[in-house]
Amino acid sequence: MLNIYNQKNNNNNSNLTPAVAPVKNAKGNANRFEDVTGEFSTSQFKRSFWFITHKVLLYKITVGILVFLSIIFWVFSLWLWGGYIVYGIQSDITLHNSLSIFPDYTAFKEHYAPIPFQIAGVNIYAGGSKTYDLVAEVNNPNKNFIIHFDYYFSIDNNKTPIQKGFLLANESRPMVYFGYKEGYPNGVNLIIENVEWKRVSAHTVPNPMNWQNDRLNFSVQDFSFSASAPKATDGVAANVVEFKITNNSAFGYRDGLFVVGLVQDGAVVGAMPLVLKDFKSLETRSVDLRNFSENLLISDIQLFPLIDIYKKDVYLAPER
Repeated sequence: MLNIYNQKNNNNNSNLTPAVAPVKNAKGNANRFEDVTGEFSTSQFKRSFWFITHKVLLYKITVGILVFLSIIFWVFSLWLWGGYIVYGIQSDITLHNSLSIFPDYTAFKEHYAPIPFQIAGVNIYAGGSKTYDLVAEVNNPNKNFIIHFDYYFSIDNNKTPIQKGFLLANESRPMVYFGYKEGYPNGVNLIIENVEWKRVSAHTVPNPMNWQNDRLNFSVQDFSFSASAPKATDGVAANVVEFKITNNSAFGYRDGLFVVGLVQDGAVVGAMPLVLKDFKSLETRSVDLRNFSENLLISDIQLFPLIDIYKKDVYLAPER
């Protein structure tokens, strides 16, 4: 067949093909990236390119961190379980045994209950013409309890009228009935009823002893005693007890009630009542008491305040 394409080709080379120039392999360079659309910035391309090229490394780092944390948590768990095996099991056994035993609260109640008050005995003193004073010293040994009660004296088949009494914390004071007129009393006993114990709150009064001493701070000066003074009325000889009393506390009292113990050679040989109305703070009062007992001799006196300082109504209002 006639080859019309090679008619003018005298070389008779039918295998000639177009030559193509070889292309060399070139490594990509992210720095040469240019966004012609404006939708994908060069910095975004660089971050994406870095993430793609380091994805395997980031995966390995993440797996390594998780493995490391797992090892730490397992070691910590094993350490706790080991401590429980060594110490915790025995502790649980001990706790179970202690909870299975019901405590004896009766012993606790007895431990925290107040100590019973103590009565020293009853003394009988001549109070005047055919009258007698009955005195019994009662002690409250508790440092954080005050006591309120009713009391009277039982004399054979008789008894004195019922009186209200109280004792402050750790207070020792006489319970007194003045002027018994039914002859000389025999077989006298002090009867205390309707006892009410009240614990002093440690929140309001941390130290009851100091708190009480600050409020019951009275002193006696210029004591004198005169037997059978000539100022007696109706021709009856009277003994005169004179002294000055000072309220050294920072509190005034509406009714300053006291029992004055008459002391001879360190022993109480009689008692007398004393009332000081509106006894102000730092005030000094002169006191003149008359006693009609025969053959009375005293060398000193002792004051026993009858002021329940735990009650608000015993105080005078502060002066303005």
